[in-house]
Amino acid sequence: TTEGYVCPRCKAKYCSLPTVCSVCSLTLVSSPHLARSYHHLFPLSGFEETKGEGPFRCFGCGKDIAAKEDLALQCPECQRVFCLQCDAFIHKALHNCPGCV
Repeated sequence: TTEGYVCPRCKAKYCSLPTVCSVCSLTLVSSPHLARSYHHLFPLSGFEETKGEGPFRCFGCGKDIAAKEDLALQCPECQRVFCLQCDAFIHKALHNCPGCV
């Protein structure tokens, strides 16, 4: 038949994905499946405590963060500051820093 999936390395044909090619051992996945699992392959790095005096404003929710009372966390890439609640939401749900996007 003309329907199915072809291994790009050895040209073996498969009926469904995901699977491992039995000829060349290449893992075969569909592009939507790969897109859904992207954040597991390249996880967002942890944010670091800010090094400086506050007050800060959270880039995510706009809340004022008092320097000594609340924890202010900073993205190492874009240097944006986030409160603890936004940090948890970014790492558990978004998987992308809003300041870097």
